Amino acid sequence: MTRLTPGSPLAIALRFDESAADLPVGRTVMAGSKAGGRAMLEWHADRLGDVRRVSPLLYPPEPGLIEARGPAFDGLHGFLADSLPDGWGALLMRRRVERLGTRWDRLDPVDRLALVGKQGRGALVFTPATTPPAEAETLDLSALAAQSRAILLGEEAQLVDTLATLGGASGGARPKVHVGFGSDGMIRVDEGETAPGHESWPLWESWPLWESWIVKFPALTDPVDIGPVEMAYATMAQAAGIAMAPCRLLPARHGPGHFATRRFDRPAPGRRLHMVSLAGAVEAPPHLPALDYDGFLRATLAITRDVRDVEAAFRRMVFNVLACNRDDHTGQHAYLMDESGTWRLAPAYDLTFSAGPGGEHYLAVAGEGRAPTRAHVLHLAQTHGIAPARAAEVIGEVAAAVADWPAHAQAAGVTASRAEIAARLGQIARDFAGS
Repeated sequence: MTRLTPGSPLAIALRFDESAADLPVGRTVMAGSKAGGRAMLEWHADRLGDVRRVSPLLYPPEPGLIEARGPAFDGLHGFLADSLPDGWGALLMRRRVERLGTRWDRLDPVDRLALVGKQGRGALVFTPATTPPAEAETLDLSALAAQSRAILLGEEAQLVDTLATLGGASGGARPKVHVGFGSDGMIRVDEGETAPGHESWPLWESWPLWESWIVKFPALTDPVDIGPVEMAYATMAQAAGIAMAPCRLLPARHGPGHFATRRFDRPAPGRRLHMVSLAGAVEAPPHLPALDYDGFLRATLAITRDVRDVEAAFRRMVFNVLACNRDDHTGQHAYLMDESGTWRLAPAYDLTFSAGPGGEHYLAVAGEGRAPTRAHVLHLAQTHGIAPARAAEVIGEVAAAVADWPAHAQAAGVTASRAEIAARLGQIARDFAGS
């Protein structure tokens, strides 16, 4: 594995179509080698007059060098930092590069973007890519789950290279892998971007079409039935009118199944969408009280300019409150841009039962994080131009879906957590109504 030459820039491009030329975006380099340094960005000349905003709110395409606003995202510009893995993905990347003889602490954030190469989230790709070659030996999901647990415990894992290949660009704390599901029922061993060798195929129809999916495994603190719980939350959210990517529960050799969801930044084989999280768009770091739901709704309107997305964000807020999904920080919401430059709110993801930090939501509702009520929610609806009757309708639809938790839990096979979650959701419903 090689590092970037110190001071050499990393080229940034958008890859919307695996079979077409990349769209140059610009280049970035770290200014100085000391800790706490900031990256410099230079937009490509073709982007200066382009209506497509790669960074939807900050860093407008202007000539010259543009310094990152602060150190919160490792000194990177927020929309670029979104491409770096965090949590589980960062742990895997570190394990892998150190196994290959490179000290992790000698890699600056731009070096780590080069490690991501073309395998990151969304459509951004980076060259020169220093990504280690794929070394995926197996696709036994149960074995990968067991090895994931070993890594979380700080133990040696024989399949660390496999896990890094399949999940090294992932975000979030839970172990996960990216795989390709084929139209012929097969599962492919790699990150699931496109089927191998597709560039030489005379016709796509002559070969299986591959969809990119994410399969999740339990973290150390998760309940044993976390897979079924997340599946039940997905169906409950869909019943509440919330857009979700297709999902399924994959069988495990022992115990409950593994939750899997289709990647919404990969809308079709060989196609990508540009993706920026709420955190990266407004540079409000996850896991810090830097934003609330008012900020989320304001950012949604500013980015998409579509009141339908604002209402969808409002509906998601109501669901998170009533369903006790308090792990609702700025990294848990995202936006997607297509090749024409149109931005939309991304489907909801990572919805599950969560007590939150200190029993509170990461994003407060009208100043209330521990026990938001109907009054708090209606106040925010009024602030954002959602008519009282429509807000009440949305609340009613979400409340009805959450009240059906027992049915969703039973259908998904939730066992150990069913009663605990039911009791908590019942208490939240009473508190929300003010009784």
